[in-house]
Amino acid sequence: MSAGRAHLSVITLVALMLGGLAAWGFFNYSRAPKLTPELRGYQLAEQLGCHGCHGPRGAGGVPNIGASEGEIPAWDGGMAMMYVKDEKEIREWILDGRPWRLAMRDSLNARAEQEQRDVERRAADSTGASQSNVRDDAEHMLSQKMASHNDQAPRPPLHMPAYRGVINDAQLEDLVAYYKVIADFSDMPEAARAGYHAARDLGCFGCHGPGGLITANNPRSFKGYIPPWRGADYHDLVRNDDELKQWILNGRIDRLKNNRPALFFTRRQVIKMPAYRGVATDSTLAAVMDYVKWVSGKRN
Repeated sequence: MSAGRAHLSVITLVALMLGGLAAWGFFNYSRAPKLTPELRGYQLAEQLGCHGCHGPRGAGGVPNIGASEGEIPAWDGGMAMMYVKDEKEIREWILDGRPWRLAMRDSLNARAEQEQRDVERRAADSTGASQSNVRDDAEHMLSQKMASHNDQAPRPPLHMPAYRGVINDAQLEDLVAYYKVIADFSDMPEAARAGYHAARDLGCFGCHGPGGLITANNPRSFKGYIPPWRGADYHDLVRNDDELKQWILNGRIDRLKNNRPALFFTRRQVIKMPAYRGVATDSTLAAVMDYVKWVSGKRN
């Protein structure tokens, strides 16, 4: 009997250990980040050094003497529209350091300048050797003009690097998704656009990031970061319109009130979801919900 009991105890102990390991593995799997294309693009941009020139989250560049704006352009604030016409050009900027449209423009301008210099030189030479002084004066004036042009518009020392051969196709798509969020480079329905502005005015993008899609760290929270409004994390926390409304108005949802593991993390996390009841009007609430529902259901 004692041998049988000992054998049973060993089996029980092994079962408990395996169960504990399985639970621990599931717990860690659940806490693992579920990155969206935008978040992967954000992390990749950080690794590739993009933020070193374009500023944190592409929000502001560094000085670049001779550039048209005097600095490397930011990606937000409408600045991107001056350099990027469509999504195809976003890819060209990343892969080749310059879109074909601008490369051709620069090439044509350089050719036109060279042709103008040739015309002026031929005009100076046409006076003949007997008028060498006139020619010398003309060439001197031309060289002064070229030097003056160079002094007024020095070639910018910093140039966009080309990442062709450095990143793969999937990484390119992630970078494009990230850039489009920062630059607000997407077509939105009118209702979603109104909600975007309402969410921005409420300060939602301060924690949930640009467009609600680029997260910030949140120490002691379940995932370690504030969830974006797209992807698996969002759908784990918001199952229907009523829960979305509860999150906005109350800063919490009824479903998690009696969930002890969830309460453990929501109570100890450093940054807590604010409650906008009494702050957001009914129309503002409806607008924000329209945008969040639109962006959470949109696929790249």
